[in-house]
This record gives sequence, structure tokens and C-alpha cells, in this order.
Amino acid sequence: MSVYRPRRLDHVHPGVRVLIGWDAPLATFFTQVWQLPRRDGALIRDLVAAGITPYAIDDPATVVELASPFVHIPDGLCAQLAQDRLTEPDPTGGRLRDAVQKCRS
Repeated sequence: MSVYRPRRLDHVHPGVRVLIGWDAPLATFFTQVWQLPRRDGALIRDLVAAGITPYAIDDPATVVELASPFVHIPDGLCAQLAQDRLTEPDPTGGRLRDAVQKCRS
């Protein structure tokens, strides 16, 4: 699994957190954007939750694009994510992918 925490854009609220990465156990790229709870105890607000199910996103450009309104995207992030995917193969040897495809059919 790889996780990157790019620097937030200046106009984005300081309580916003962003993660971008490759989740090998789920075999998907992901972007998660959320706002930390306020001091008054209000619940966390999810802004983006993409790539949270098996085989959901197979293109690193998709998760980078979803994060781009919130963070500075470092040069080469897409290529690094693609490399991360190559170094961490599907731990199920394709069995999970096949099961998910059967359910979607």
C-alpha cells in the first residue's frame, strides 16, 4: 500500500485532509478527502471517498484528478502511483477480481 499526503492548496480550509495512493489488498487506487471535526464535536465530513471497494479504480490519473481541487499535485505522482501498483501485486492472485466481476455481471 502506498499513501501520499500532498500539500493543501491555499484556498482550502485548514481542516481538510487528503490521501492519495494504491491499496494492494483492495487492488485499487484511492483518494480520500475529509474535513476534521470541529472543536464542538461535529462529525467528520467526507468530501471524496473514491477507491474504497475492490478493483474500483484502475487508473492513477482518476484519483489524482479527484484530489486536484484540494491539493498541489507533485510532478510525477501519476507515474509513482503506477509504479506502486507494479511493486505490490494483487494478494489474492486474481481471485478477488474474478469474484467482483461475477457479482457485477
